[in-house]
Amino acid sequence: MHLIVGLGNPGQKYLNTRHNAGFMALERLAGRRGFDPPAHFLSSLMTKGRLAGRPVVLVWPQTFMNLSGEAAREVVSFYKIEAEDILVMHDEMDLEPGRLKLAWGGSAAGHRGLSSLLAMLRCDFARLKIGIGRPPREIFTRGNADYVLGPFVESEWPLVDQALNEAALAAEMWLGEGLVVAQNHFNRRPPCAGQ
Repeated sequence: MHLIVGLGNPGQKYLNTRHNAGFMALERLAGRRGFDPPAHFLSSLMTKGRLAGRPVVLVWPQTFMNLSGEAAREVVSFYKIEAEDILVMHDEMDLEPGRLKLAWGGSAAGHRGLSSLLAMLRCDFARLKIGIGRPPREIFTRGNADYVLGPFVESEWPLVDQALNEAALAAEMWLGEGLVVAQNHFNRRPPCAGQ
């Protein structure tokens, strides 16, 4: 069994916020491939099926971002999933909106959802980082929390929409063809406007 986790916060209040990029990307993947609507499973919403000929569970932790690892650990333990069969989709401030980056392991870099996953799973895993960019300092003077918990602005949506679709494709390629092939395809920098 393989596991793809989308990180985010549950509830209407957080719908379409930057911190929910992982939730949104996983929804795109489930929708593209006709998965059943997710149902409650322990501390998550979960649906399962097959992608690229492999069994997979798609999981949206319902514990809020800071405790995502608790929900993921329940699923990993139940299905006896190995570290190399886990992909986590999450927002990434170090990438501008529209950019994706697949990677294996690394630090949490201040991302509390990743910190929770690393602490609870006690292993590394593949990551699909979805760019949300850094907050403009002249607007977000009190730190990053207001920025990541805020909605994408209208001008960002064309890039975000494309990135969410690409993230769904990247997750599928990771599952079907492996991390390196998916990295070579999706980690390219998009061409500049007018090129």
